[in-house]
Amino acid sequence: MEKVARRTLLTTLAGLPVAGMLGGMAPAKSTLDDAPLKKAPKYRGVVYDVGLNFGPSLSIEPFNPAQVEYEIGTIKNALHANAIRIEGEPIDRLVTASRIAHRHGLSVFFNPWKWNADAAELRPYYAAAAKEAEKLRKEGVDIVFVPGCEYPIFQKGLLPGDSVEARLVSIGALFSNGPEKAMEQMRVAFGDLNNILRSFVDVIRPEFNGPLTYAATPFEDVDWSMFDIVGIDHYRGEETAEKYVEKLNSYTVHNKPVICMEVGSCTYIGAAKAGGGGFMILEGTNPDGSGRFKGGVVPTRSEREQADYIETQVKLLANNDVAGVFVFVFAAPFYRHGKGARDLDLIAYSIVKTYPEDDPRSKAMPPWAPKESFHRIASLFARMNQLSA
Repeated sequence: MEKVARRTLLTTLAGLPVAGMLGGMAPAKSTLDDAPLKKAPKYRGVVYDVGLNFGPSLSIEPFNPAQVEYEIGTIKNALHANAIRIEGEPIDRLVTASRIAHRHGLSVFFNPWKWNADAAELRPYYAAAAKEAEKLRKEGVDIVFVPGCEYPIFQKGLLPGDSVEARLVSIGALFSNGPEKAMEQMRVAFGDLNNILRSFVDVIRPEFNGPLTYAATPFEDVDWSMFDIVGIDHYRGEETAEKYVEKLNSYTVHNKPVICMEVGSCTYIGAAKAGGGGFMILEGTNPDGSGRFKGGVVPTRSEREQADYIETQVKLLANNDVAGVFVFVFAAPFYRHGKGARDLDLIAYSIVKTYPEDDPRSKAMPPWAPKESFHRIASLFARMNQLSA
């Protein structure tokens, strides 16, 4: 099985009715889109991957603490972030990266994430992770525990299918009768979601005395009373700015901080139209490492389009009182920059581009270069630091 990124597994959705929920038409412009930045969320940062088990190997290999030190230092000092969401399966890697982040003065959203496991397997895993998170908290780390992400898709037990791909097909089938019917059916299919999440909380709370949240999709009906923070992966598709923030504001009824756990865009002309579904244009890779793109057409690279999308959504989120925002994702070394069809970075949500393996720069520190979005985010976060001073 080829090494793929988390969101690339979602290419299974291409052509399915559910694709519309991840983006489609270009977002309609409104005056909100052009409003200047006025507010600063408490937490502002990026998602940082330390190794997810896509199979047959982890997404980050090898795990190099020296590179992690460099990258987290960059996130703090060049990107001007004050928080980081660290996700991955190996608990020791999460701990190492969290200590580095703490040394750099970053708040840590500690996100152990074991793909494709069921609830029974995850409970002892989260209990073990919680013990380590509590050690970090006692060391002084400003830490929030995040047990997983988008459970119905990435874990076994709620939707039919033993793989992520199979479960995505199940979601697509639900949408075959229209979005309203699909949402009704999903509420039934996800009936046990809150019982499962509560079982996680029950094993985490005795071990970890800090705050908890969860990274939910907009279609998960989570009982947020068991968490301290509301966490939503909030990508914008075809909706207007007003609809985008209206959905976000609907979570404020819980009287808890609301954090955007993920927002981002791919790096080509047309990616903004697709929103969270921009990855769908990649249908696979060839033996030579080149990409097979939808319609046989390699999209035109546009770092500006990615930067514009991220800047617009981050400002919208900040101006509408979100307590935190995490841009997805810092790096995606499994999607390397290149030329033509070899430029798999086109469908990466990363804000840095990793040099191809045959480029001598890939052996240097860092083995990547910032995209335009990196500089745009740095400017936004620097301004937020001023606003919150």
